[in-house]
Amino acid sequence: MVENFEDPGKSSLEEKFWVKDIEENQYPKLDGPVNPDRVEFGSPEEAAERIETFAGAAGAGMVGFTKVLPSMVFKGAEVKEKYAVVIGFEMDHAAMDTAPDPPAGKEALRAYWRLGQIVQKTAAFIRDMGYPASGHQVRTFLRDPPTILGTVAAYHAGFGEIGMMGLLISERFGPRVRIGVVTTDLEPPQGEKADLGVEEFCRRCKVCAMECMGGAISTEKRDERGFYKYTIDPYRCVPYFAKYDGCGVCIKVCPFNRKPDEMERFLSAVKRLNEYHRNLKG
Repeated sequence: MVENFEDPGKSSLEEKFWVKDIEENQYPKLDGPVNPDRVEFGSPEEAAERIETFAGAAGAGMVGFTKVLPSMVFKGAEVKEKYAVVIGFEMDHAAMDTAPDPPAGKEALRAYWRLGQIVQKTAAFIRDMGYPASGHQVRTFLRDPPTILGTVAAYHAGFGEIGMMGLLISERFGPRVRIGVVTTDLEPPQGEKADLGVEEFCRRCKVCAMECMGGAISTEKRDERGFYKYTIDPYRCVPYFAKYDGCGVCIKVCPFNRKPDEMERFLSAVKRLNEYHRNLKG
């Protein structure tokens, strides 16, 4: 955590409203009372289908499920529930292509706001069905420290793989996805990890590390609470994130930053390219 960091503030009326709404209306409603009349499900799959349908109607682009693991929980945070509902929300491709200019930062904040609404409502829906559920808002400030590391949760839920820039590369939206989490004691099925060929591709590519203005992206992995992954140096990232009100250059330059209708073809090409390079070494 970067010390003495202050949120840079938002210039537009929309951004000011989003920040205020997150702080005043979303944070207080991430937890709440549980309905004593519990809905009984015949299987974890049935429960998962009900939650996925609700979250999709609320605006989720991706929904997955996993157990809460120590590697997902920030140091010092306490998570009471055993399972995680992982929610993905797509950021607009054209807006993120303007990074580091303001449209990209504004789009990132809009995604935080919309994702926070989906997380809040999904947690409330699960509690209304009679099960404990806590939402975890991804847009946090120092006075509201984060609890769940969404990228790791999304990896275990099968959304995709974690790229060199430390962000999730999702099967549908590439790196252009914000991740939110609802933890609950309503048991869902365990997600299956995705194999998209991201890690092998990243080791050769490294464009995000080369283009990062703060030099915050490491090309070497390290152990983070039992999970071996690439990480971003916050002391180098945050000053630029604050200066450009969101930055997003690493997302913009990533070759996986494709529109959803292009992802299947591109991922197929990545697997063929990875196989070609393995054959060269063999």
